[in-house]
Amino acid sequence: MKKKVVALILTGVLAMSATACGDKSSADANASVNTDVQAGAQDTAEPASEAQPDVDPMEEAMKNMESVTNMEAQMIMDMDMTISAEGQEEAVESNTTMNMVCFTDPLKIKMDMTVDMGDQGSANTQVYVVPSENDTYNVYMYDGQSWASQEVTESDMAASGLADYDARSSMLNYIGDGSKYTQEGTEQIDGGNAYKYSYVLTEEELKDQMKESGALDSVSQLGLDVSQVDSMLDGLGDVTAYVWIDEATMYPVKYEMDMTTVMDSLMKNMVEAMGDQAEGVSMSVPEMKVVMTCSNFNNATDFTVPDEAQN
Repeated sequence: MKKKVVALILTGVLAMSATACGDKSSADANASVNTDVQAGAQDTAEPASEAQPDVDPMEEAMKNMESVTNMEAQMIMDMDMTISAEGQEEAVESNTTMNMVCFTDPLKIKMDMTVDMGDQGSANTQVYVVPSENDTYNVYMYDGQSWASQEVTESDMAASGLADYDARSSMLNYIGDGSKYTQEGTEQIDGGNAYKYSYVLTEEELKDQMKESGALDSVSQLGLDVSQVDSMLDGLGDVTAYVWIDEATMYPVKYEMDMTTVMDSLMKNMVEAMGDQAEGVSMSVPEMKVVMTCSNFNNATDFTVPDEAQN
């Protein structure tokens, strides 16, 4: 198998899949989120409630988010890929789980990420971000073997992707100001009623947001020029995002996006754009789904950086 080509493609896939698309343009003007939904919990659909709430759930949820100063969250990404090259075929199934604790004033982040690839092994990464002097932050990272640390500015946080570990900001990016979402009724989420909303992200919006997010930056390693990268984003189709707002607390309790069709098309476009260097290589994505749930709003468990990280 053309290991170099496949490795580069996988690099691009993982970078792009790490960014679930949301309405970033309108999200920057807002603040926080809520939930207590366990990963893997079964959601039982129920018909829409006939009684209309006294307030607009989405509008109320966005107002409530403004008062959130800390929270916990879990993001789960399931991604399966099939890669064929030189007469060989390999299936890659991965489950990425990110557990996050976030405080906003001052900004403090704890992130524990596990990537499980079944028989191919697993990897664990830990990240701590804590305030330092002169409006900077100390970042401690564990790659499964050793700790490393560095001091960064707020702009460095955004450029490096560390800001994506702020669950509060991530949920805001996904929902935006909520104005594009349409209520679909109610469902049971972890034993409680929740208002279900949906938003169809058009192909053009998806294309713009993938460019703005920096998710395609790693594709430059594949030797593709700007026009080739742009062509990769053609014909991806629309994708639907869902948000559930808890009826009792009026907080967004869950976000979900199934990007299987989009990622499958994107990978096929990437292989085609690579031309001769990917000759004989084919890829398919049977599953690509992102789910984020949140809990303990304004009641998150505080944390300290481990001694081994600081030493």
